[in-house]
Amino acid sequence: MKLKIAALLGLATGMAQAVISIGSGPDSSYLVLESPNLGVREYEVFYTYDANDPMDAGDLLLLADDADTEIIFSISNFGTTEQPNLFLGAVEFNGTTETGSGSSYWAQWVSGGEAGYPTANPVADGVWSFGSGSSYPYRIIEPGSSDAFVFGDGSISPSVAPIPEPASSGLVLLASLSLLVRRRR
Repeated sequence: MKLKIAALLGLATGMAQAVISIGSGPDSSYLVLESPNLGVREYEVFYTYDANDPMDAGDLLLLADDADTEIIFSISNFGTTEQPNLFLGAVEFNGTTETGSGSSYWAQWVSGGEAGYPTANPVADGVWSFGSGSSYPYRIIEPGSSDAFVFGDGSISPSVAPIPEPASSGLVLLASLSLLVRRRR
């Protein structure tokens, strides 16, 4: 039994290491990128939440682009400097660039926070909803919210669950097993 618990602990630890932590501050949101070239790449982005100066998914993308030297984003602004309308156009990783063309593009999915066009409304936590734009006022992140960009035709949601990240469920499983082992003694 101890060997099984040790194996599960190793599995949970491995899952926790898959998330790349960037930024600083007491609050965090999650950014997920998924494609044939990238696989699944998850970021926990730390920041200081300010309801008077809200952040959006574009901010998460820019922070990840600045912090992660292994990846290059091509982000286009179809709005103005004062009212940006940012879109993720291409991602370069391992010498391969995945660019939106034809039926394949970087589709946005959101969980938590606010999203919507023409006005952002609260989005349910813990489930993916199709996004409606990366920039404020169409997307407002809040502590614990998640944004994902999946390369494809927009019909497939991310393969990873939004909050809690996979390591949390592994830790809950370990705690349950620990209680079960204690009861048997």
